[in-house]
Amino acid sequence: MSKGRFEKHKQTSKGSKALLIILAVILVLVIAIGVAAVVYYNSILNKMNHVEVPKIEYTQPVTEAPTEEVIETTELITEPTETEHIPSSEDYINILLVGQASREGNAERAADTMILVTLNTYEKSVTLTSFLRDSLVKPPDFRGHSFGKIKLTTVYHLGSFYVNGTDSEKIAGSMEHINQTLYSNFGIEVDHNFEVDFDCFVKILDLIDGVEIELTQEEADYLNKDDVWVYYDMEPGLQRLDGMVGLSYARMRKANGDGDSDIKRTARQRKLITAVIEKLKTRSVSELQTLANEVLPYITTSMTNAEITDLLLQVVPMLTDLKINPSGTCPVQGTYSGKMVDIYDDGFEHSVLTFTAAEQWRLMRAITEGEISD
Repeated sequence: MSKGRFEKHKQTSKGSKALLIILAVILVLVIAIGVAAVVYYNSILNKMNHVEVPKIEYTQPVTEAPTEEVIETTELITEPTETEHIPSSEDYINILLVGQASREGNAERAADTMILVTLNTYEKSVTLTSFLRDSLVKPPDFRGHSFGKIKLTTVYHLGSFYVNGTDSEKIAGSMEHINQTLYSNFGIEVDHNFEVDFDCFVKILDLIDGVEIELTQEEADYLNKDDVWVYYDMEPGLQRLDGMVGLSYARMRKANGDGDSDIKRTARQRKLITAVIEKLKTRSVSELQTLANEVLPYITTSMTNAEITDLLLQVVPMLTDLKINPSGTCPVQGTYSGKMVDIYDDGFEHSVLTFTAAEQWRLMRAITEGEISD
C-alpha cells in the first residue's frame, strides 16, 4: 500500500472510530435519559400509598348454549373484511373511588362518598355511578365474620375493623370487603380501587384554580351558612368553586328543596368530578406532572405501578376525545324503595333503600360490563 493510500486509510479509520464513539456516547445518553425517566416516573407513582387487595374470582352463572349440528362442507367461505364490534367485558375498566371522612386518630374509615368510574376503552367514554349510602345490602362473610343486612356506607368501615394489622392492611381490608359486597349485591366487578381524603380533594381543586359550577339559590344559601369551609359569599348562577367551597358543595346534604338528599348530593358530586375531568383534559403534560407531585401522597390505591402505566397508555391517547356519558346511581334511580327498618335489632328504625338484587344485576352489568339481556 502506498504511503498516500495508507494515510488516507488511517484518516478514514480514525473518522469511523470517531463516529462510532459519538454514536456510542449518544446511545449511552439515550439509555441514561430513558433510565432516568423511568426512575423519575416510578418515583412519582411511589408517592402514592400502595396496598395489596386480593383479587376476587368473579364467577358468572353459565347458561348452557344449545348444541348446533356441525355440517362438513368444502364450500369456500369468505370472511367479511369488517365485522361489527360486539361489546364485551374486555372493553370495560371499573375503578372505585372512595372519599373517606376519617381524621387522624379516628379509627373509623367511613366511606363518605363512593363513585364508580367505568371506562369504556372502545367507545372512549366514561360513566360515573354514585352509590347511595342508605342502600340495604347483605355483605358476604369476611375474615370469619357473618353479617345481616346493613347500610352500604357501613361496609367500608367493617372491612378495616375486622383486620388486625397496619393502616395499609386495614385500608386493603376495606377495599376488599366493599369489592365483595358490590359484586354480591349488584354484580359489579371492581378492577381497581382508589381512596382519597378531604385534604386531597381540596388540593386538587386549588391546583387547577377551581371549577365553575351553576348554583341554585338554595345551594348558594346553604353554602353561605357554612362557616367552616366557605369564606366568601356565594350567589346563584355560574360560580367558581375553589377547594374548600367545592368540598362543602360536594358534601351538601339538605339544601332547601332537595327532597331525597342523597340523590341530589351524589348528583352534585358527579357534576363536580365531571367539571374536574373536563378541566384536566386541557392541561399540558408538565401541568399534570405538577398536579401529580402534589396530590399523589394523599391517595391510596390497589394498583401497582405497572398497572397504572398500562392504564395510562390506554387513557392518554384518548383523553382529548374522551366522552362523559350521562351519570346515575346504584341502585338505579326509580328501582328502589325507601323504608324504615330496625336493621340493628336495637329497637330503633333507620331509613334505608331496598331493591331487587336480580334487577340491579341486570341494570348494572349493562353499564359496567356491556352485557345486554332480554
